[in-house]
Amino acid sequence: MHENDGQELLSRLQDLAARRAQTDRLMGSAWMLIPILPILVVLALVAAFVQAIVPMIPNLRGFQDSVASSSMVAPLVGLYGLAIVSMYATLFLFSLALYYLIDRRNNHFRRQELLFKTLVKYLKTKAKSNHPTTTRLAKLSEDSIFEEQLRSAGVWAVLNIFVTPLVSVIVAFNLTQDLCKHDMRQIDFQENLTSVLAEIGTTFPASFNVKPVKRDTILFLLLTIITAGLFWVYWFHILLKDYNEHFINQALFEDRLLAALKPTQQARKCGTCGGSVPDSARFCPFCGKSQTS
Repeated sequence: MHENDGQELLSRLQDLAARRAQTDRLMGSAWMLIPILPILVVLALVAAFVQAIVPMIPNLRGFQDSVASSSMVAPLVGLYGLAIVSMYATLFLFSLALYYLIDRRNNHFRRQELLFKTLVKYLKTKAKSNHPTTTRLAKLSEDSIFEEQLRSAGVWAVLNIFVTPLVSVIVAFNLTQDLCKHDMRQIDFQENLTSVLAEIGTTFPASFNVKPVKRDTILFLLLTIITAGLFWVYWFHILLKDYNEHFINQALFEDRLLAALKPTQQARKCGTCGGSVPDSARFCPFCGKSQTS
């Protein structure tokens, strides 16, 4: 029964790793148009107002005439209406981007919490005794559940429409800090994981850890204020890049871990690092070297 529990938990780990295709969504560079769009809209509207007002200057003396005044005011009213529509359309797209940023953060954190929790249970079925490091892993897994609470993507997206740019800056501040803390907790987990895997006879490379992302959120906040929001464009880029890189590194870690826990029946050793490589794999899951003969 002990062995059956281990197999079920291993299958659960594989299912959770496979779910990253839905939870760990990479956001492409096209999203960078979102923070730039308000700047482009403002420039376009200013140019349109100037283009509409300049021809009217010679006719200002006849402004009292009702027909003349109507012909001059109508384009300005139309441009004003266009400005209002453009503003809310831009805010909607901006809020949509914030929604995706928060939603993928929530989905990734929750999936990883479940994965690490399941991994701890699996290791307990394999360890010969209650290894102290296993207890440490369990505590880290529990801490992530309490400290990485879900953020309401829908609420923040709606608030951004009415209280921008304050909300967008708060969201960026929180997302940046969340990832920094998440990275530190994950690296702590992975470092302790190596010793537990060694006890159950599973070889896992010690060089899989990635450096934590360290961003000075206070400095980012000050620069955003000083530059009247222009620095937010770069901050948005950082959010896209840091989370994308984290998801890629996490996927690599999970693939290596699963390959170490359950090598396929048809496997061969890598000529470079000696790790177990599935027979159908073109690259070693541990060192990344090509396995073509």
